[in-house]
Amino acid sequence: MTKIVLILWLFLALTACSGLDPTILTPTLDATVLHKTAVYQVTLDAPAEPSPLPTQTLPPPATPTNIPTLDRTRPLINTPTPETPCNKAAAGHPIDVTIPDGTVMNPGQSFAKTWRLENAGSCTWTRLYAVTFFSGNSMNAYQTNTLAEPVEPGQQIDVTVDMEAPEKPGIYQSNWMLADEEGILFGIGPNGDAPFWVKIEVVPAITETPQPTATVTPTPVVYLSGEAELADGDQLDLDSGTLNPEDVTSADFVYQTGEDPAHILLTMNGTLWALFGEDEPTFGDCTMAETSGNALSFSDLPEGSYVCYRTSDVLLGRFLFVGLDGDALVVRFVTWSMQ
Repeated sequence: MTKIVLILWLFLALTACSGLDPTILTPTLDATVLHKTAVYQVTLDAPAEPSPLPTQTLPPPATPTNIPTLDRTRPLINTPTPETPCNKAAAGHPIDVTIPDGTVMNPGQSFAKTWRLENAGSCTWTRLYAVTFFSGNSMNAYQTNTLAEPVEPGQQIDVTVDMEAPEKPGIYQSNWMLADEEGILFGIGPNGDAPFWVKIEVVPAITETPQPTATVTPTPVVYLSGEAELADGDQLDLDSGTLNPEDVTSADFVYQTGEDPAHILLTMNGTLWALFGEDEPTFGDCTMAETSGNALSFSDLPEGSYVCYRTSDVLLGRFLFVGLDGDALVVRFVTWSMQ
């Protein structure tokens, strides 16, 4: 604005000096033009200020994505705990409280056999449990003898059976097992299915001093020979060659099948035997063989092997494991008698 005023005053001075009529030379000022001029000048005089730069909005920092870690912890391996069977027995300490194996008896001698057994199962043996005859020679004992008192798991009990030695000299074995309230048999051993037994030797009673007599060597002759096929549970009488005789007291052994062992042969009525081998035994071989009433059990049948035996009628003989015909056991036997 000051510069405009100075310009106007300078213009008026020049006009006066030139001798012109001031009235004629004085310009008429347009207010609008002056206003624009003043505004323009003010704009020029205003200090230049930098225009504010637009503010840049930065995006938020990216949130890192968590990478899942692998769980390398091994899962616990649960080892199954073997379940204890309900009915299972174990041998006590000792198992033979009376009448150890090999005890010598006179013919017909009475005795009481006592076993010590432990309840190795998970069920209580009640008074309805019993000691039951299983196989071999019963020795004129009661077939079933109930327990005198209950037996808790882990406890021991002494069980006694009254017996009588057979009249004939020889070695005898009587096999027994336990039976539960339903009559299901169980015993001792790893699987709880093995019998316990009494084993005695009966010798002739000496009533007077024997007089020397002339020695006569007996001559053996073949009394009976034959072949038999035995299915599971079949009995054989080696004195007559009869399969499953009506009178079970005349049977000499019974054949049973199982899982392990697969083949089981049990003596009956005082029969004794011994596994001889693959060579065919003579009468003399079977006479010298150490026979017993122990069970013969095999996972695999020993085909071609011989067994020497002494029947319930005290006759010597031998039989051969021929093999299996389907599920039947085939044996070939020879029983001798003396002349």
